Amino acid sequence: MLNTNGKRIARDDRFLEQLNEVRPAFYFQFDGFESESYRIIRGEPDILEEKLRALDRLAQIGLGVTIVPAIEAGVNEHEIGKLIDFAIKHPAIRGVSFQPAFHAGRHIKHDPMRRMTIPDIVQLIEAQTAGKFVSSDFVPVPCCFPTCNSVTYAFVEGDQVTPLPRILNVNDYLDYITNRVVPDFNLEIKAALEGLWSSSSVAGSPKSFQQLALSCQACSLPESPTVRDIAKSMIMIMLQDFMDPWTFNQKNLMKCCKEFLLPGGKQVPFCAYNSIGYREQARAQLNAMEPERRRAMREGRAYEPRPITFDFDKRGRT
Repeated sequence: MLNTNGKRIARDDRFLEQLNEVRPAFYFQFDGFESESYRIIRGEPDILEEKLRALDRLAQIGLGVTIVPAIEAGVNEHEIGKLIDFAIKHPAIRGVSFQPAFHAGRHIKHDPMRRMTIPDIVQLIEAQTAGKFVSSDFVPVPCCFPTCNSVTYAFVEGDQVTPLPRILNVNDYLDYITNRVVPDFNLEIKAALEGLWSSSSVAGSPKSFQQLALSCQACSLPESPTVRDIAKSMIMIMLQDFMDPWTFNQKNLMKCCKEFLLPGGKQVPFCAYNSIGYREQARAQLNAMEPERRRAMREGRAYEPRPITFDFDKRGRT
């Protein structure tokens, strides 16, 4: 998966050719449709046309995108419904991952007591999509803390949108209720749904196609050559809340399933990495290694980075 703001995709034909060869999935920064939203959040009020061009170019070569709007209170929450409608109609977009803005690294001046949360966004989705999606359509992702990540999938046929949880009791298959007697067939469906309702799920990937196709068996849809087409007609709506210094909670961190993998093998939970000093120490060490890495690339030899280490004692932290 490639994280991108879309600029180079919009401008660089050679880069687009290379992407067509590699065919990655994309996590695509897309905060709305108003220049004021981009001015406040990104400092780039005129970037929308470039983003739309990048999406159209990816659609032309058949690559799938999850658009990622950062939702900031008082800035772009009124655009949530429009973002979902746009995602449903655009041929490149396979999913939307809404992120309530978290204030670590670069961020605008904010009131930490006035912030967007997953429940806020779910309520706005219900209000702004005229019932296409409602709060009961969203299921917490089992692998992490229930307040961190929720997701739903919907089958789109023309103007008709049918969220999967309305035709399949996802909670049953995700094993929230113990001691349930199910046939072996259902165990396969449970495994498929656990894959979909996972923070590692990539909308539009071959793996997600397979998982959706198997899940559709539980909806009484027959096995046929059209099952893959059904899977391609699905859209994912995800809500991902990251912690910052104002919302940091160690219990959430202990169940984190999004991590930075660093040289030497250390895995640091995303929210810890960005909030309590890991990023600064890792960046300094990686920057120090960069000249040698570039030399190795020029000379065509292997480069083995030194392990990243951390020391919090000097900062008075434990």
